[in-house]
Amino acid sequence: MVTNALRSLAGGSRRLATHAALGRAFTVHDVADAIVPVDLSGKLVLVTGASSGIGEEAARQLAAHGAVLILVARGVGDLERVAAEITDAGGTAHAVPGDLSTEQGVGDLLDAVLTRFGTPDIVVNNAGRSIRRTVADSTGRMHDFQRTMAINYFGPVGLTLGVLDEFLRRDSGHFINVCTWGVTSGAMPKFAAYGASKAALATFGRSLAAELIDTGVSVTNVCFPLVATPMIAPTTEYANAPTLSASDAGEWIVHAAKHRPLEIMPRYAKALRGITALSASLSDRILARGSI
Repeated sequence: MVTNALRSLAGGSRRLATHAALGRAFTVHDVADAIVPVDLSGKLVLVTGASSGIGEEAARQLAAHGAVLILVARGVGDLERVAAEITDAGGTAHAVPGDLSTEQGVGDLLDAVLTRFGTPDIVVNNAGRSIRRTVADSTGRMHDFQRTMAINYFGPVGLTLGVLDEFLRRDSGHFINVCTWGVTSGAMPKFAAYGASKAALATFGRSLAAELIDTGVSVTNVCFPLVATPMIAPTTEYANAPTLSASDAGEWIVHAAKHRPLEIMPRYAKALRGITALSASLSDRILARGSI
């Protein structure tokens, strides 16, 4: 009965559920994560890809909750605009240009952030790129897969490795990984490069979360549906597709930061996960017929 009550209070906390299933005792961190939302006031939050789209909206909303933002992107002009607008609205934001597509770029960014601000409390791995192209049309484009993996997977992994030791030393910290709903089924027709990179990030995040389950460090995978951002604007096929607004996406990130669930995703993604578990071929047929 106590376990069921705690699960209800958890609002879907997988950490509590995992401990209950294993017959293990709950820790103070487990119960706190489930019941008490994190106060974001004064929290140092690093957001990558913060010059537009999900990252920009998340930064604005996190700042409105009192967080101190470190904004990262390659586009200096837009990055500084976002920082200035957050500051003008009464928040605190610092623009730190950085390129996450190379190991050197990740290292340079970590040096700049850690020297100037110290270790963040929360890292939002949002920066990414998407490519819509079938595998058959990609036979001469190996670079598409390499570049997508570099920014969508290796960049976030590099940032994670760069702050993890300090997170563990102080027994607190939170990684929020921006993924996609498609990772729940394993198939993303016309998005093999993108889907594979996000599946890698999602698996990395879940693996890290399992390894850290008895610590104060949390990991959340946010598996978004299609979001209306500048990144999808050039694709005319998306013109009439249902989308989540960037503002709503920002709210998902704030919810992740405050409640620290293991994952957030749309209901249909959870349903598709169940279908895939029963019949992968049926899941693939559904996705193939519904792909844009």
